Amino acid sequence: MDNLIKRIKNINAVNFIFYIVTLTALVFKSFIFHGFIMNKNPYILNFSSGYSESISFVRFYIGFVLIFLSFCFLFKNYGRRLYLLIANVIITFILLMDLWYFRGFFTLPSITIIGQTANLENLSDSIFSIMSSYDFIMIIDIIILLVVFAFTFKERKSERRNIPMFAATLIIPTLLIGYIPFASNVLKKPVKFDYIFGNYDPTQTSQFLSPLGYHVLDIYTVYKDSKPYDITEEERQDIDSWLSNKLENLPDNNYKSLFKGKNLLIIQVESLENFVINETVEGQEITPNLNRLLKNSIYFPNIYDQVNEGNSSDSDLMINTSIFPIRKGSTFFRYPNTSYNSLPNLLEEMGYSSTSIHPDKGSYWNYALGLKGVGFDNFIDYYHFNDTETIGVGMSDGTFLPQVAEKIKELKKPFYAHTVTLTSHGPFEIPEKYKELKFNGELNNNIMGDYFQSLRYTDKHIGNLLNSLEEWGILEDTVVVITGDHRGVHKYYPDKLAELKNPKESWLDDENQTLPLIIYNKSISTGIKNDVVGGQVDIMPTLAYLMGIEKDKYKNTVMGRNLLNTNKSYAVTNNGIVLGKQLPQEEASELQKAIQISDLIIKSNYFKQ
Repeated sequence: MDNLIKRIKNINAVNFIFYIVTLTALVFKSFIFHGFIMNKNPYILNFSSGYSESISFVRFYIGFVLIFLSFCFLFKNYGRRLYLLIANVIITFILLMDLWYFRGFFTLPSITIIGQTANLENLSDSIFSIMSSYDFIMIIDIIILLVVFAFTFKERKSERRNIPMFAATLIIPTLLIGYIPFASNVLKKPVKFDYIFGNYDPTQTSQFLSPLGYHVLDIYTVYKDSKPYDITEEERQDIDSWLSNKLENLPDNNYKSLFKGKNLLIIQVESLENFVINETVEGQEITPNLNRLLKNSIYFPNIYDQVNEGNSSDSDLMINTSIFPIRKGSTFFRYPNTSYNSLPNLLEEMGYSSTSIHPDKGSYWNYALGLKGVGFDNFIDYYHFNDTETIGVGMSDGTFLPQVAEKIKELKKPFYAHTVTLTSHGPFEIPEKYKELKFNGELNNNIMGDYFQSLRYTDKHIGNLLNSLEEWGILEDTVVVITGDHRGVHKYYPDKLAELKNPKESWLDDENQTLPLIIYNKSISTGIKNDVVGGQVDIMPTLAYLMGIEKDKYKNTVMGRNLLNTNKSYAVTNNGIVLGKQLPQEEASELQKAIQISDLIIKSNYFKQ
């Protein structure tokens, strides 16, 4: 021990070593943190995975730690070591809280949970249940540094405040990190790593910017976007006027309450476009099971994609709320706590249970919080499934949908269940053993052929799900709604479609780039095709009408219209263009305001007020 004390007599050297050890330890703790949350089992550490996924962004990890540690240079002597020790303890505590929260909710906490203590209910029963013996690794360095601090505490060798070093370690990393969003958003210049400041998934943001960087960005975003929007009286009148002007006030028809009391199941199919419905390729049906449903369905072939930057999550929003998504960013990320007069809320008033079922993690697009805000009683995500097979971007439909059927079987009736598929996500690559379509020509080497194959695969497993429900006696009392979340092959791969030399005209026709809406129930004896033009915001009021929800409960809170009781045929795209049957200019101009009105509704939490 005497030798140890002699070696650390030089206080300047001790402070320097203390600083370097703290800096290095905090960076490596970030790798360790990701080694937990990127593992299938977040209670087990997979350091190699966390390191390999994070090392490309190590400059940001170091940068944010440097910023937080820079203030140590404002202290003298042992005060510098004390600051470093306290900073280490606080940052480590944040990392552990993030880790424990992730184990409870499979997402990272936002600063917003400070005002949402109900989110911590699952953790309050037993905090020890979300700890792991591996967590001890996170505090080993603190124990060592505490010992060093104790043995050097009485040393009083003079060391002044180092203002130049403080300025350098604060300003330089701040400028290097801040230049990226500044160049991208203000200067409009392409810059490396510009994508890392996009809020797609808290775990991804943490991976890109470090856990510290995630919280800095989260605090900024919450401060900027979640402050109460002080809506003016003029804006309130604009909203009321727009919602009122769109009403047609037509008498009811035979579709009213057609399915009252029945279960409702919505299957939102990844990238499903309408042109594949009832389509054949080289004599083979692309979607034989969906085609079979049309005999007992109300079928709308002209539903326009209205999603914005939130992609699939915007579809979840519109189908359930009939409100357009915000113009910038993802609604579920920026305003997850906005209240809506939604389909799940309205059905719950009629005694329904409501459940949203996703193959993704709840943190992805902030589904867990966003769908809770929409009004679902229950949210079931990736972690509630046995993931035995991955295809493309996630769990295969062949793995997911049979388990969905089992979960639907256990739901309290009457139920409203909303689920999505994943395998038909671009670039539409599935294993050869699952490809059931046989192509003789260029489709073997083109994205369109891959698209057809992936939808045929998904169609098969939707058919299996419905067969299971029929076998269990559930299908007869269930309305099954099938639609797409957004356009797929046309939206993302037009360059590859242009390579086709002999495509069918319907494959590339711009007018056919719509989504299908299929409303199936066995009680419909003859299939009904309705060619009215509509959009995704029209799905909710259409279903509300069929399910027996009184119009007065929702007519003044939806931005869409009931497609089964309308004299108009139009849709407003996500960029404000009105498509469909030509409307008077004044009416079309009013409809184009929809996306600005929806922004006001969401930002001001209008319906809660």
